[in-house]
Amino acid sequence: MPFMAGKTYYGTGTKRPPDERAQKVLLAYSVLEGKLVWRYPQVGQGDSWGGTLTTAGGLVFFGDDAGSLEAVEGRSGLAFWHFNTGQAMHASPMSYMVDGVQYVAVAAGSDVFSFSLPR
Repeated sequence: MPFMAGKTYYGTGTKRPPDERAQKVLLAYSVLEGKLVWRYPQVGQGDSWGGTLTTAGGLVFFGDDAGSLEAVEGRSGLAFWHFNTGQAMHASPMSYMVDGVQYVAVAAGSDVFSFSLPR
């Protein structure tokens, strides 16, 4: 339906102009200072759905649109590590501990990938 100001529209979706390219950017803000601290442009078209996981050791994990699980340093936003799963990720990373070892895991496609973190 054509747009009419003040009218409510449900489930209409969105369309981007043909020349516009989508991109997800991971942003970090300082709550105390109320300002942007760093930004990390992600690879891909902005189609992934997963969130982020921050560890007590200061790493931020997330899945990008290229099928990689990535980690950046929380203070600086600098790339720290990545692993290409070769599959789409729509889940957020999670963390768990077994016998004193911390792990980070993520579901990608029909698989679950899990990695131990150094002590």
